[in-house]
Parts: sequence; C-alpha cells; structure tokens
Amino acid sequence: MSKLIISILAGVFLCTSIINAQTTEPAVSDSLQLDRIVITASKIPLSQRETTKPVIIIDRQELERNAGRDISQILNQQSGIRVNDSYGAPSNTRILYMQGAAAQNTLILLDGLPISDPSGVGGLFDLRLLPTNNLERIEVIKGSQSTLYGTDAIAGVVNLITRSGGDEPVSGSGRISYGSYNTFNGNAGVSGSAGNSVRYTINYNRESSDGFSAARDPESTGTFGSDGYSLDSFFGKVDLTLAEGITLSPFLNYSRNEGEYDGGAFQDADNEYLLDMLNPGIHAEVIHGNLRLNGGYNYTRTERAFISQFGENEFEGRFHNVDFLSNYSFTDRLQVLAGVNFQDFTIPVVDESDRNAQIISPYATFYLKDLNGFSAELGYRLNNHTEYGNNSTFSFAPAYYITGNLKLFGSISTGFKAPTLDELFGPFGANPDLDPQRSLYINAGVETYLLDQSLKLSGQYFIREIDDLIVYTFDRGYINRDRQDDYGIELTADWIVNSRITTGAWYNFVDGEITTVDALGDEVTQSNLIRRPRHSFGVQAGVRITDKLYIRADGEYNGERSDLFFNPENNFAQEDITLDAYTLVNLYAEYRVIDNRVALFGDVKNLFNTDFTEVYGFNTMGTSVKAGVRVSF
Repeated sequence: MSKLIISILAGVFLCTSIINAQTTEPAVSDSLQLDRIVITASKIPLSQRETTKPVIIIDRQELERNAGRDISQILNQQSGIRVNDSYGAPSNTRILYMQGAAAQNTLILLDGLPISDPSGVGGLFDLRLLPTNNLERIEVIKGSQSTLYGTDAIAGVVNLITRSGGDEPVSGSGRISYGSYNTFNGNAGVSGSAGNSVRYTINYNRESSDGFSAARDPESTGTFGSDGYSLDSFFGKVDLTLAEGITLSPFLNYSRNEGEYDGGAFQDADNEYLLDMLNPGIHAEVIHGNLRLNGGYNYTRTERAFISQFGENEFEGRFHNVDFLSNYSFTDRLQVLAGVNFQDFTIPVVDESDRNAQIISPYATFYLKDLNGFSAELGYRLNNHTEYGNNSTFSFAPAYYITGNLKLFGSISTGFKAPTLDELFGPFGANPDLDPQRSLYINAGVETYLLDQSLKLSGQYFIREIDDLIVYTFDRGYINRDRQDDYGIELTADWIVNSRITTGAWYNFVDGEITTVDALGDEVTQSNLIRRPRHSFGVQAGVRITDKLYIRADGEYNGERSDLFFNPENNFAQEDITLDAYTLVNLYAEYRVIDNRVALFGDVKNLFNTDFTEVYGFNTMGTSVKAGVRVSF
C-alpha cells in the first residue's frame, strides 16, 4: 500500500508540474515576523517583540503544511515538548510532556478558555478530540502560568486559536486525504460575513483508520488484531458586532471518537471505547478608549464508555468555566489587567450525590513596556478552593533589550494545582486525602536576531520544583511524594535563508528526580523522567523549489528513556525498563495547482521505517504515507 501511494503521489507531482500559467504565490518574507500579535503570554494583545516570555507560534501556513499530521504530532516537533504515543496506534491517548513535567500539569485552552475533563485520568484532556482544520494558529507558553490561568498550568499553556470568518460573504474550504492503514481524513468548512456586523465559520471533520495493533506481539505471531478508530467533529462560531467596540462570539464544539483498544502491554484484546465531548461557550469584548473588557464562559461535558471482557464502564465529567477581565492602559508603557475566574468540576457518582469542586480566583497583572529597553510583567492570583481553601501564586517576568535585536529574559513564578476529582474519588486508586501540588519555576535566557532579522537564536535554562507531587502507584493508588525537582536547557535556531528556503533546529536537555522521605527520615530519590528523554534534538528544512512546489523534511532524535512494566507473570511486580534511543525522518510535499485555490499534498512519516518504542509493550507506526488535496473558494 505505501509503495502504491508513493508511486501515485510521485506521478501526480510529475504531471502537475507541467501545468503552467497559474498565479504564483507571494514570496516568503526574508525576515522573521516580530510584529505578530500574541494573546496567550499576558492575556494582553502584544507583538511578539513586546512579550517578556518566549512564545512558540504555529501559524496557519505551518498548520496547512502539516496536513497529514494531528495536533499531537505537530506539537511533538516543537522545542521543549514531547508527546508520548504520538506515533502509536490511532486509538491510543496522546500524553503531552512540557519541559519534562507530567502531562496533567499542562493546560489546554481553546480560544483562551480552558477545556477540562474532570473524569479523565489525572484530569487529562484528550488531544485527539481537537482536529487542526479549523485552527488559525497555536500559541505555546512554557513555564508556570498559574497566575494568569490558574490550576493545571504548572508546566505551561497550549492555546488553540480558531479561525474567524473573512470579509467575503461566503468562502469555503475542504481537504480530503487517504493513506496507510486505510486512513481517511476529510473536512469541509464555510465561513464569511454579513456586512460589518456578522462573521461566521462552520466546519465538519471526519477521520477513520483501521490502525494497527496497539499492543506489541512479543512472539511476532502476527495474530494480534488491529485497533482502529473514527472521529467526527463539528465546530461553529459567530462573531457579532453589536455596536462599535462591542462584540459577542458564541461557539459550539462537538466531537465523537470511537475505537478499539488492547488489554495492556503485550496483551491483545477486543476492547472498545466511546468518547463524546460537547463544548459550547461564548466570548464577549467591550473596548472603550483605553479600557478593554473581556468575558468568557464555556461548558465541557465529556462522556466515556469502555467495553471489555470485564463489562462496560461509563464515566462522565462536567466542567463550567467563567472568566472576566479588564485591561486598562494608563500610558503607552503601563497597563494593568485585573480579572476573576470561576471554575466548577463535577463527576456523577452512582448512588451518591455528585462529586464536586469549585475554585474562584481573583488575579491582577501589571505590565511595563519598553522603559529604556526594559519590560516586565508582575502578577498575583488568589485561588479559593472549596476543599483546600486559599492558595496564592505570583509571577515576575522581566526582559531587557541590550540592543534592538538582543534580548535577555527570565522569570520566577509559583504554581498551584488541586487534585482532580478522578484522583480524589475516581474508580482507580482514588485518595480523598491528597494535598494540592505547589510549584516554583525559574528560568533565564537570551534571544537574538541576526542577518537583518532573518536568523533567530535563543537559549534558556530552567529549574522547577513541585512540592507534594501527586503520582500513581500500582499498590497504593494516588499518593503525594515530597517533591519533584527538574532542570533543563533549551537551544533553538530559526533561519529564513531567502524567500524560498527556511530551516530550523532545536536541542533539549532535561533531567530530574523525585524525592521521598522514608520511615527513618532519610531522603530517597528516583528518576522522574518516565518515557521522557534526557537528550532530544530536532531539525527541519523547507524549500519552495518553484512558485508552486514546496518540499520540507524534518527529523528528530530522542535519547534513551526509562519506563515501568508491571509484569502480570510475576504478580505485577514493577520492572524498570530502558527504551532505546531512536531517530525519525518525515517528509512533506505540496503542489499548488490553480490560483492558490487547489493544492495537492503528500506526507510521509517515519520515512526509513525505523523500529522504535514510545511505551514499553506497545507498537508504533512504520513508514506511513498519506496523499490528498486541499481546496478553497
């Protein structure tokens, strides 16, 4: 199948390359864009140059050039982020680690509003439920952001920002692709505007795949069955301008994911699951002079069902979020942001009243911009939790431009994360006596722009301490450890060589340990980097060979990692496993056919068919090929 698709793709590119007389695509800028407005870093619209924190921006063009990949695989290409099982069976949950922190310490936002599943393991939200086709861009902020965003943001924030309607009354887009493992992807969207007061966007997405066996066959018998999946998702949003400076934006997000899963490491099974998410909400904005008021509400209901030889288990989580903030500019250099956030978490429990927790959090941030090259952000938040009372966090993030193209930056911030309802009252290892986690994060770095701002070099060092770390143990369920200490280095380079060639590279080092005080009062330490490499490296290069043909190659190296295996043949005793290092190479190509409105694309993952392991006892994909067409009108 892969050879057939590659042959078809090569033939398509060869034939379409002789087509001529179409309008050419505008050339890529020869310098990096520092004036792009970012929201996530400060909740204040600032240019990328003005922010005091490093921001990863994955824009619409880059998302389109990852048409064959899902969100987890796109994020996995970024410095400081590892998404475990991103190359596993499509029915497997993707686990995101940011700067080595546990997955549940990264907050996922949709248009600035958190989406959460209180019934999920550790409160994890499943990234598979969010397709990329309706996204305008992704913004990533690493380091504790609890002062701005509250609980769950100890490691950082990923903000998925959706598209809005354009100036035309009606415009449309669509994409369809087919590839290895009988994988189909198709989506269609319509957007536009009605005068100056209404903008709208509607999008539907369908994915399905036969997949491959999630569990690895230890005897290579070839008898393990494939674990497929299907995903249907819908997104709709309307931007209503009620008067000058007053906007309301209701939205609806819905996804339904069905699939098959195995019985565990090296264990085949005919299990099935169903995951259903409903996420409606509304944004509001009022701008009057130097005052900006923003409000938002969203509701996330997640229903999950698992069917196995042991019967059917159903879980439900309900999450309400209300956020109100005001931003006032005293001068061009000084702004203040003040807000209050309310969150309600609920999981229904059979024969008992619903398990529930609430957090109300007032917060404030002061932002100083470019005072003789010096900028700073100073913030404070008070979290009032129904179970754990008052807990406060603060953040201080200064930056200084030594020259116009050389910036020093750093931060010191604290974080707070309350135990999730699943950890407190869930069916697997729940512990109602858990304490909340508290963290301290410090980083320092440098960023410079060279060669007429076509080359960006950056590096940073970070340390993070989490006290009362919540971990899961096989024999005791969820417990608090005394603390977790992590530290690391990140180096990145991005270079626009000219209007046709771009390249980039990154290197990450992260290490850490968990400390526990034993019964004798002695400190006992162990590595905490389960499934996370100490050393990782990535590189990518893109070339616009002609005005229509674009090709990009990217590769990543992940060093040795540790894993745990609870051996069922030895009373589930814990065994420490070392996973081998591996290198992956991926390839993408696209050819624009008609006036930039029709593009053919192909994506090859794991080009050299590397045999590697992300989770012990589970499979990863071999060479995987996908080809398709993208249209817009």
